[in-house]
Amino acid sequence: MTRIEDSLRELLAARAESTPPVGDPAGAAIRRGRAIQRRRSVGSALAVAMALVLTVGGISSIGGWWRPGHGTPSGTLIDFGPAQTTAATVPTAGPAGDTGIGLDVRVGDRLWTTDGRQLLLTGVGEVTRIIRVPDGWVYAGASGVRFLRTDGTSVALSGEDDRWVLSPGGDRIAFVIEQVLYVARLRPSGLAVLASVEVPPATAPIALLGDRVVIQVEGRGFDTLDPARAYQPAWNDEVTAVFGVRGDSLAALVRDAGGQAPCLAELRSTGAGLEVIRTGGCGLDLRLDGADGRLAPGGGWLAEPTATQVALVDWDRAVANPTGTGAEQLLSCPIRASVTPTWADDQTVLSADAHGVVRCRTDGSQQAVALPEGVGAGWQFVPRVATAPTRTG
Repeated sequence: MTRIEDSLRELLAARAESTPPVGDPAGAAIRRGRAIQRRRSVGSALAVAMALVLTVGGISSIGGWWRPGHGTPSGTLIDFGPAQTTAATVPTAGPAGDTGIGLDVRVGDRLWTTDGRQLLLTGVGEVTRIIRVPDGWVYAGASGVRFLRTDGTSVALSGEDDRWVLSPGGDRIAFVIEQVLYVARLRPSGLAVLASVEVPPATAPIALLGDRVVIQVEGRGFDTLDPARAYQPAWNDEVTAVFGVRGDSLAALVRDAGGQAPCLAELRSTGAGLEVIRTGGCGLDLRLDGADGRLAPGGGWLAEPTATQVALVDWDRAVANPTGTGAEQLLSCPIRASVTPTWADDQTVLSADAHGVVRCRTDGSQQAVALPEGVGAGWQFVPRVATAPTRTG
């Protein structure tokens, strides 16, 4: 028995010291099996870690592993900042009270609200835009876009880019990062991505029209796209400005037959771009680029500042009478606006000059109103979206 055991030991030792042959199928299979097992173990660990991150934070971070254009599942929450919220803002020193004009007012990074508070707008550098939405305010600056909740806390929405637009009801936002356009549900907790699509360089979203996004590229014109499908360009260079959404159409400006004077126009989105449904108001004294024109929340009136007044255009009458002189389609708000006119509601627009604020109504009445005490130079009205979100199919 001892001789047999010694022989076995020698045989096993010799095999252990020898190198496996190159074509050894059993060894290769064993090695593949071990590699697969290691990958599965690592994958399981990563899955558990990701589940923990999503459960605790409720977000996927653009500053971490998520990157634009790498695919974002529908409904994914994204946070563009290192933390979801900032500390609650503290009312600034000085008297607080209702603005008394029917709109919030912004001065620099301070917000005077219609409910009598003064809030700080932080985290974006110099504030450049702010819009009132049902659950708070969306504001932007050189360092990004944030959502300020009504309790004074805020959450980051996107990175350093001013290319964004809200839906008529303020419940969705379209924004561009690099060359990817995203449409997301806007919530007090942040953004939930609904769809994304690659777009040409320098594309800017202009409006959300139902499930489609109206876009513009300077020098090429306007177009619409379905953010859930690959974009097929169909630019319309006759459109010079888009004021906003009126139901299932757009209120816009187009060039007249001579290519110079503007005409009001209603546009529809088709599979082949933007189609002009009807035009009118070609005799009105309007700027071709429509830069300062503001559409009322319900879409029935347009406020357009001119050199001598703020013209209030009855939209339906204007587009229904394309050959009219325009006088019967206008009301005058007699003020040389130094602040962009802003609608407080469907019938009331506010404007201002060096002498103060004037409230003009679509029934022709006017009233001077005072700004809240403490509002300094460089103030702006804060526009707001319609009170009810636009429903889409």
